[in-house]
Amino acid sequence: MTAFEKKRGRVIDFEGSTSVGIQQASIIDFKNSEIINSKEYLKDDGEFSGWFAKNTKNSEIEIWVAHNFMVEKNLIAQNAPYKNNLLRMSSSMQWGPWIDTLIIYKRLYPNLEKYTLSELKLKFLDVKKIERIAQRLCKRTKPKPHQSMYDAIVTYLLLDRLRTKVDFNLFLICE
Repeated sequence: MTAFEKKRGRVIDFEGSTSVGIQQASIIDFKNSEIINSKEYLKDDGEFSGWFAKNTKNSEIEIWVAHNFMVEKNLIAQNAPYKNNLLRMSSSMQWGPWIDTLIIYKRLYPNLEKYTLSELKLKFLDVKKIERIAQRLCKRTKPKPHQSMYDAIVTYLLLDRLRTKVDFNLFLICE
């Protein structure tokens, strides 16, 4: 087992845009390749920054994971500016380092036509496994693409697929 596998990680996925804000958000916490926690946010749940701070405040997240992490990072900066709001709520809250599955798959498989979650899912993952996990974790969102928990599951499985084959420390983004 590598030192990376012992770290506690969090996959995040948001649905929304900078113009309409965060409509859905999902987190999957994992350690040693096991899902240990998951949460879903819907826009009717109230202020996103409060939900996010509550679900991050006492977490010991060592690695943040996303597919195209800049989208999530920009949405967080707009909807819950962590340098202002979240850090006031918890002096120990930290962002990063990040692992971006988009970057990893582009580097490892440079000849693919597309690197969308849907394309990578079809090429590399067991759809039945995704469905089994989605039945368990998609409690408030639909178990289909472009729903935050479903996309978080696909991102988690894309990362997990490579965990024994790739040194993720080479892909850490410290921002």
